[in-house]
Amino acid sequence: MTISDDLARDAYLYAYSIDEAYKFLYETTIAPGGALNRFQKLRDLADDTYTAHPTINNDTLHLQGWFDVAAEPVVVTIPDADEGRYWILHTMDMGHYTNAMIGSRTRGTRGGTFLFAARAWDGDVPDGVDEVIRSESNLIKVMGRIMTVGGDDLEVARALQDRWRLETLSQHLGTPTPPATQREFPDPASTDWLERVAFSLADGSMAVADVEWLGRYAAIGLEPGRTEFTAEQLEAAARGEELGMKHLEELAPTLTNAGELLGTREELQHGARDLFAAGTFLGQWGLPPVESVYVKIDTGSDGLILNGSGGKEYRARFSAPEVSEFWSFTAYAYGNRLMAHNALNRHSRGDRTLTPDADGRYTLLLSSDVNAHAADGNLLPIPEENTYLVLRLYGPSEAMQRGDYTSPVFEIVKNP
Repeated sequence: MTISDDLARDAYLYAYSIDEAYKFLYETTIAPGGALNRFQKLRDLADDTYTAHPTINNDTLHLQGWFDVAAEPVVVTIPDADEGRYWILHTMDMGHYTNAMIGSRTRGTRGGTFLFAARAWDGDVPDGVDEVIRSESNLIKVMGRIMTVGGDDLEVARALQDRWRLETLSQHLGTPTPPATQREFPDPASTDWLERVAFSLADGSMAVADVEWLGRYAAIGLEPGRTEFTAEQLEAAARGEELGMKHLEELAPTLTNAGELLGTREELQHGARDLFAAGTFLGQWGLPPVESVYVKIDTGSDGLILNGSGGKEYRARFSAPEVSEFWSFTAYAYGNRLMAHNALNRHSRGDRTLTPDADGRYTLLLSSDVNAHAADGNLLPIPEENTYLVLRLYGPSEAMQRGDYTSPVFEIVKNP
């Protein structure tokens, strides 16, 4: 059977999010000899020195890592937070579907104890557990976020971060620990995406959950646990990756709202796979719209891509977005989708860092000339290259979740 370009491309688009999750696991934990079931703490706000994954926020401290629930569940205990501080424990299975959003939007300041288990686990839930979360994959991506505005507040946020506790169920109960599941993780440097995705599909119940998708791509060899592929399948995989990445690179700049890109299996299991893959391409840790809406802004009032070259500057005036938690703009360079260096080390501006004007509206200035505007609290530095902004709306209104939000217009105020 000849594997067509369309089938090869679509198979890759299906597999893309799984493979990106696997490569991130390997890069951040397996290759450096890190441990599963342990929080990796980012003790400072991410800035231009952070390059592990694109489009990370500049608003919160992070606790990231990987749960392994193959042998037994894990238990996370989170302390109560102070009033007005955004926090969330966000987890995703290896398919890039969100399976938990536990935080201030739904619980306010109240922390709790939460148990994460494989879909097939049938043990007894201990007393004191507030919620049980099931995962289709035995390996679960974890990202905790604790808001901070920096300065003196940074130590308060770090103290909260240090009180987040992660244990296996046996550690939590003080009982004997079952043998850990042994795995031979394929090295991305010497394997292709077919082998890595087959490995991931075999570790848990993802292959059962995705049986309809896998049936479509059987010809290319997408099968849980498979390690050997025909020459035709390998050639089609290479062709599919090239065509799939070309499609994502063309599609991503046209997307301005994440409503169809990020979410739970229940919401997106049967949605368009290229849109779902674009959600991974634009940012691996994106939250679903009920928690956070992401609005990409990449053009000025002249219709051209935002760019600080030659001293070009932009200004927007706008009313505060309707959110229950907070909102912020962060600037990223188009080339690598990372924050760019500036002398102020300032990468975001929002409701905690901007002061409203006399009429209650806000002003945001974009410029690469940091020296000229260093004293202006409304300045968000942008690089002298193509740039985009992500407006994060945490706890958005229902209208915003539906995509009913008009982005601020950035007027040209200086165009040498």
